[in-house]
Amino acid sequence: MPETILLNYRLSKDLWREFFEAHYSCDRSLKMRYLWGVVCIVIGAMGFGGLYASPPIAVLLLATGFFGVLSKHLLIFKSLRAACQHPYFGQELTVSVSTAEISVRSGNSGYSQPWDNFVGYRRLEPGFLLYHDQNAFFFIPAAAMTAGYANRVEQILVAAAVEKL
Repeated sequence: MPETILLNYRLSKDLWREFFEAHYSCDRSLKMRYLWGVVCIVIGAMGFGGLYASPPIAVLLLATGFFGVLSKHLLIFKSLRAACQHPYFGQELTVSVSTAEISVRSGNSGYSQPWDNFVGYRRLEPGFLLYHDQNAFFFIPAAAMTAGYANRVEQILVAAAVEKL
């Protein structure tokens, strides 16, 4: 297995969406918000059904419930809008993963980051999410790697003491 792994992939909108969905699916507060949203919708609907006589409260409960249920989708939409402003959006990336750092190049520009700049990582279905903080992450799609490369990337992360989240 080579010491440095070279990967190529395009940062498409669909790829961004996959990783945002994976990221937000791990957020427990969004799961709780969804459940409470369903409860609010049910209680609000019962108000319109005549269980209690306060239409303004029923409307507020329905609005709150729909906000809770749609929170994840709203966050994904908001994140995708911000991703469209990223300088590498739609570009072909060349990512180099070594034991010391990760380097990213696109055309004539690029950057590199040592592993101690990352607070954690997740290996999910779409690939690796490498976190700088709770909501800022870099991703490497599984489709860009062979199984051997994916295992080697995880070995590098473990050796660099990047926490598995």
